[in-house]
Amino acid sequence: MTKDPNAPYITQQYRDRERRMVYELRHGTSVLVLVVTESGDAQAQWRFEAHPMASPQLVVAGSWGDTRATAFGTLRDLWVERGASLGLARIDWESVRAALAEVRAI
Repeated sequence: MTKDPNAPYITQQYRDRERRMVYELRHGTSVLVLVVTESGDAQAQWRFEAHPMASPQLVVAGSWGDTRATAFGTLRDLWVERGASLGLARIDWESVRAALAEVRAI
């Protein structure tokens, strides 16, 4: 199977100062930053946040979910719902999900 050269791909992944995982994905000509937070308590929960690299103040933050996949789905839905009104780029979220799955982020 040939990979789509236009599909989003991870350019960097690292932990930030708050110990959250950060994934930078190139999507066309822009870079999308995804931040994954784990609740850290006995019943671990997850939350995804996303923002364009060029506009870090435009953050879309999902709600807490029992799994990474659930938390990612919430973020995706919020981005799709609010993205146009915020002036955010359209994202191929299924390709983003696939890129994150490759590095076991989902």
